[in-house]
Amino acid sequence: MTSSQLSPMVSCPAIHLPRERLSSQIVAAPRLCLLAAPAGFGKTALLRESLAQMPAETGHAWIALHGRCLDVEAFSGLLAERLGLVPGMTPEALRMRLCQSSTPLCLILDDYPAGASELDDWLLRLLQDCGPRIRLWISARQRPRWQLARLALEGGVVELDAACLAFVRNEFDRLVALAAAGRHDDTFAEELWEATQGWPAMVGLGLRNQGERGRSLVLLQREYARETVLARLSAAQRTMLHGAAHLPRLSSALCTELWPELEASRDFAGQLLPLGLLQPLDAEARWWQLQPLLAKALEDELPPREATRLRLQGCRLLREAGFVGEAVELALKEGQVETAACYMERVPLAWLYAGRNLDSWLRWRERLSCGLLESTPFLIYLNAQALLISWRLEEAEACIGRLAWQLPQPSAGRQRRMLANWQALQGSLLGLRGDSERAREHCLSALRDLDARDWQSLHLCYSTLARIAMSEGQVAQSAELLDQAVRLARRQGCLASEVLIDADHIRLLIMTGEWSLAADLLRHDFELLEAQGMEHPLLAGRLHLLQAELGLLRGDLEDAEAKFRRGYQYARGCSDPFLLHAGIGLSETASRGDEVERATAHLREVRRHLQCMRAEALCYEPVLALQELRLGVRRQRWAEILEPARRLVERLSEPGVLPPLNTPSLRYRAQQVLALTLEGTGRREAALAASRAWREACERRGLIGLTRSRGDTLVFCSQEGGEEGAWLPSVSEDLSDVTLTRVLTRREMGVLQLMAEGLTNQEISGRLFISLNTVKAHTIHINHKLGVKRRTQAVRRARELGLLA
Repeated sequence: MTSSQLSPMVSCPAIHLPRERLSSQIVAAPRLCLLAAPAGFGKTALLRESLAQMPAETGHAWIALHGRCLDVEAFSGLLAERLGLVPGMTPEALRMRLCQSSTPLCLILDDYPAGASELDDWLLRLLQDCGPRIRLWISARQRPRWQLARLALEGGVVELDAACLAFVRNEFDRLVALAAAGRHDDTFAEELWEATQGWPAMVGLGLRNQGERGRSLVLLQREYARETVLARLSAAQRTMLHGAAHLPRLSSALCTELWPELEASRDFAGQLLPLGLLQPLDAEARWWQLQPLLAKALEDELPPREATRLRLQGCRLLREAGFVGEAVELALKEGQVETAACYMERVPLAWLYAGRNLDSWLRWRERLSCGLLESTPFLIYLNAQALLISWRLEEAEACIGRLAWQLPQPSAGRQRRMLANWQALQGSLLGLRGDSERAREHCLSALRDLDARDWQSLHLCYSTLARIAMSEGQVAQSAELLDQAVRLARRQGCLASEVLIDADHIRLLIMTGEWSLAADLLRHDFELLEAQGMEHPLLAGRLHLLQAELGLLRGDLEDAEAKFRRGYQYARGCSDPFLLHAGIGLSETASRGDEVERATAHLREVRRHLQCMRAEALCYEPVLALQELRLGVRRQRWAEILEPARRLVERLSEPGVLPPLNTPSLRYRAQQVLALTLEGTGRREAALAASRAWREACERRGLIGLTRSRGDTLVFCSQEGGEEGAWLPSVSEDLSDVTLTRVLTRREMGVLQLMAEGLTNQEISGRLFISLNTVKAHTIHINHKLGVKRRTQAVRRARELGLLA
């Protein structure tokens, strides 16, 4: 037998991205490799790439079936021809001949058809009878109905579905970089990733459409879906897919109710799932969702009356199944506002933290009247919580005030509980506004009258009190309150509440310098989210931001920036105001790369988003102000930032005034920036006093993480021969807390290293391709920053401080 050539040839994409992570799995498949995914997932290109890696001694035959159902006789004749065997061999004779062959053979069947039952049986017998000498690679738009359990149990099967074949993020980024040819647009890339989720063909359409003034990407995707993805489907499959585009989730039982005439329960499992167009929503794969991009492309395919029927019926069925949020969304789409408000009251509080539900709730507020939104005490409570989470404090205050209108209650017990729930919300509001005394008073009073039925308010009080204690530097008290809150969340089985409290605990561990414990708790929480098998982008986004902060502590800027970007996308998609901390982190990583303009742009962008989200300015402006001061330090604009730094420290030091609860270390970091600014303006004694006060305050409260040395080093010392000290400050913070900038810039460090090697200024000029005057200017700056007068003293001082080996 001879190896056939790749036939017929298939056109390659304009830009081919080798994907070794997949081709290596295909080549390593011992018996059968099945690539089952819709059109546009690069199956053919991946098979060709894998074939190029096949050992030379392995024969192969490539048959492109184009979805055609061949009978066994026709197929065996075609295969015999490709292998150079006697024409007209019967299927049985061909099977026996292949089994007797001593030469390893790989059969590649591209675009295998659905419903080829006789051919299915023949191929399975071939695999079973011929042993490892025969390998079979198959690409198909629908998974063949093969019984592969036994072969899979023996480790002989590799299956790659649409989820596996989609681009992962690093592949997507590489492809965008190749297509951009140096004109990389971060905004475009993020939007394309969000729209396609790695579907290769849709990514390709987006890349080819970038910057063109032709038809929109949505229209191109819709045409591709109609002409390619839905090709070869049966009428029943099309009917259910068109309906699925209007529903947030599907199940076998739901399909039976929606399409009784189609025997939809059987068709769902037998016809719809094998298409690979649905993605599971739970670990048990009971509920499924049409891929969002395809749903958007198909949403206009149904007649309006049929779409309305499906949405209204689906609304009722989903509410009965416990998916209240999705039922609300369907009711609102059909204008059933009273029904939507009725359903909203049945939403549990933890629901706000799952999926993109906070964003959904805030959008619902725009579509419902105040009378409907706040028609019951629990609806008022839910709205107040959503507004507090979003830092929309003026609206939250008005909402909490309307809860007070529900008083008096008919009994003394209900009166006390209602008042206690009001106090819990009021305490949280006051804490976010920085009023520590009144916030503490309200929360402690509420704790005395709340009972187990009000566990959400109990949790809110513990969380608020813990954050206040953290901001005031009361480490032990904060840790105790966090422990009480997490125990309460676990007793209630509320994962969202547990992870949120753990995020505060991680923040505290970073501030106290227990970074390894913080990393351990982070890993634990990621495992908890993964084990639940549900999407929690708001929670995951906050954990990624903490992970980014730990990356900064390790000095891993590249990893930190990637985590900050991911956290930013999660937060923006969920309307989570913690995107502030992602923006601060991105600004810091940019500034450390001497990209000050980009660092400033990040701050401008995050301020705009928070203003559009109607977040209260006092929750984010002090944090942005400090980062702007740090950029001023990077640029050594001491005179410009001295007074703003003083004002910020004075404001944060007022008695009874808290920094934003989302940034408990802000006060101490502002004090450190002021000390550095005083040094930069030549006020050496004042700088020394401020530095000592800052360090003593941190150490007295146990916040040694704020003074602990790490990769980004600040140097602070007096004039030669005088009193001196050194900073290795490493100001550790919560989600947004990142280290202060280096006094020595990257270029100055390069000059210093060449000075240490003994090079003259002229030689340094030639080595770095800069002018002699620029070298002299850098030398003057280095001497000033290190507090010395001569270059030999600068080298010695840098070695003492660990800046040079």
